[in-house]
Amino acid sequence: MEFLVSFTLVTLLITGTVQITIHTLFLKRNADLNMKTAELASSFLEYLKSLPYESDVLKVGSREESIKEDGSLETFIRQWNVTDIAPNMKRIEVECFSENRRFKKTRLVLYLSKELGF
Repeated sequence: MEFLVSFTLVTLLITGTVQITIHTLFLKRNADLNMKTAELASSFLEYLKSLPYESDVLKVGSREESIKEDGSLETFIRQWNVTDIAPNMKRIEVECFSENRRFKKTRLVLYLSKELGF
């Protein structure tokens, strides 16, 4: 009888520990993907800020690129849309997401002014 009670307690403790570990790994993977998409989007905005206002990359329209880094199993999609909101001002919206998780996107917006230079 004592053996059954102790065996049941140990089984419950091990099951709980395994569930917590699996949940923690799932949360870590989600956080890593969120960080990566934010990093890809923000670094691209920094790149766009360094370009001349008349650059081909900053012409009005929508574009998309696929990004696969060395050693990574994930493929990321980066989309950006450039619109003119005034004669000397552009709005650039960048979305970045994992190809496997299209519903979870990081979206950043940048406004560029030709007169101000940023």
